Amino acid sequence: MNKIVNWLGQNMEFEGSLSSAIAKHEITNFPGSYVYDDGLFNIATDPEIPIKGYMILAINKKTLTITDLTKDERNKLIDLSNRLLKAMHRTGFEKVMIYQDESSSGNLHINFIPRHEWTYQFHANFGEMGLYAKNILNISDEYRKELLDCIEKIKINFK
Repeated sequence: MNKIVNWLGQNMEFEGSLSSAIAKHEITNFPGSYVYDDGLFNIATDPEIPIKGYMILAINKKTLTITDLTKDERNKLIDLSNRLLKAMHRTGFEKVMIYQDESSSGNLHINFIPRHEWTYQFHANFGEMGLYAKNILNISDEYRKELLDCIEKIKINFK
C-alpha cells in the first residue's frame, strides 16, 4: 500500500502508481475530483502539487507514449488538450506550459501548468515550482479554497 498526503492535508492510500489509482477511481478523497473522465481519458489536478490551475490529462490504460495510441485515441487526446486549454484560458490563465511525460509514472500523461508571476523565477523547472508551491504557497486554508474554486471554474469552462 502506497501513501501520500494530498494538498488538503489528507492521507491518501492506493495500490500501485498514483496515476493508475486516479485513473481507476481507487482514491476516494481526491481534491477537486475529475474535470473530465470518459473511461479512457481523464483530466484532474495533481493531489500532491498545489499550483492553481495545474491539470493533468492522462490515459486510463497502460500507454507509455503517444505513438502507442490508435489514430482515434490520438485525435481524442488532441481534442481534449484543445478543450482543456480553452477552459484554462477562459478561467483566466493566459499562458500555460505543456509537457508530455512518458517516464515518471509508467503511464502517458500531459501536464498543463499555468504561468503565474511567481513561476518565472524557476524558468521551466517544474520540479522547483512544485516544491515552492508545496512549501511556500500551500500554507493556509484560504489558499486551499482558492485551489478548489479554481478546479470548479475549469470544470465549468471545460463543458
